[in-house]
Amino acid sequence: MISPMTTSAGKENSKDIEALIKKMEAFNEVAEQLQRSYDELQVRIKKLDLELADKNKELEKNLVEKEEVKNYLNDILESLTNGVIVVDRLGRITTFNQTAGNLTGLKPQNCLGKTLKEVFPFDLFENLVSRLEKNRRETAYQDQDITTPDKKIIHARVSASPVWDNHSGQIGTVLILQDRTDLRRLEEFAHRNQRLREMGEMAAGIAHEIRNPLGSIELFASLLKKDLEGDLEKAELVQHIRAGVQNMDRIISTLLLFAKSSQPSRQQCDINLLLAELLDGLDDIRVPDNIKVVRDFGKEEMLANGDRELLRQVFPNLIRNAIQAMPDGGELRLQTEKALIPVSGSESGKDAGARKFITVTVTDTGGGICADDLSKIFNPFFTTKDKGTGLGLAISHNIIKAHQGTIEAVSEEGKSTSFRVKIPCWDEDFDEK
Repeated sequence: MISPMTTSAGKENSKDIEALIKKMEAFNEVAEQLQRSYDELQVRIKKLDLELADKNKELEKNLVEKEEVKNYLNDILESLTNGVIVVDRLGRITTFNQTAGNLTGLKPQNCLGKTLKEVFPFDLFENLVSRLEKNRRETAYQDQDITTPDKKIIHARVSASPVWDNHSGQIGTVLILQDRTDLRRLEEFAHRNQRLREMGEMAAGIAHEIRNPLGSIELFASLLKKDLEGDLEKAELVQHIRAGVQNMDRIISTLLLFAKSSQPSRQQCDINLLLAELLDGLDDIRVPDNIKVVRDFGKEEMLANGDRELLRQVFPNLIRNAIQAMPDGGELRLQTEKALIPVSGSESGKDAGARKFITVTVTDTGGGICADDLSKIFNPFFTTKDKGTGLGLAISHNIIKAHQGTIEAVSEEGKSTSFRVKIPCWDEDFDEK
């Protein structure tokens, strides 16, 4: 017989079991939900991993492309023939390409991060930058002579432009340096040619006007000398008159030679052989014992397209000038070399390619020429010698010009002077047509 107490306990146990079962079922349901959530999360994570991997690949691709663009732009910057310097608002240099380094004689890597004042000892660009700040949105220009650390002078045109951000705020300044040294030299050649041509025309007219009365003076002096044959003292005075007239006639002949438009014959002229003959005593050139002669002739044959007889008026004059510049001795160096030089078509004005030229350099160590005299040495009648007409270099200039060449002087005062003559090489394909 079951007691009431036992029945009551059984009922309580049965309720506990049912409650436990319900809790287990609830737990299992929650666990299943968690498992489903976990599985869904795993799928989502895998999807996110794939998306992240794609994004990483895209980002890497973008970084590579940006690096390639950066390198490409940098290559363009370094390949420009103009110098580029960029400074920020504080004046610190952020960009300094290789051409700017070549023009200024500085190493670009040593200039980055420094101010213009720290890099350049003189006010080369600061005034230009200041002008730009006062005149916003306006490009400023100035021509500037830049002296490199090796004392080479570069004639440059510098332009300054503001650098703007996306909000129209100025974040810096870009300086563009254009080397105009060769252009300046060509302009000087053109001005010199024009000046010499005008002076030649004037000189020719004056020479003819003077030569006519000189002939009459010479004639009357000859007749007077015959009448005074018995009076030696007076005859000697007449001889002085005749000598003065002859000297003036010689100057006028030289002047007419300067005014004359030389027409060189087109022949093969061995420049090395011509210079060797001059140094060996041709044309009565005598090199003093206290002057050392250095022959730095190119090993290849130096055949020029030129008139040998006319060129024999040029190089002896240059050699004699070099010798006279060294009364106390020194070194006379003659150098020949070939180089390709671009030429322009005379009719079309377009680039006609490049042609070989022979460069003859005559250098002396006679102490150099001052800058003021150097700018005048090709002017007729300009001379620093006690004797001489001052027409030698002017005539040489005209002869070389007639050969379609150039002649220029480079001097370092206190050290040396070099005359560089460039004349076209003989070109069988070109000259025999």
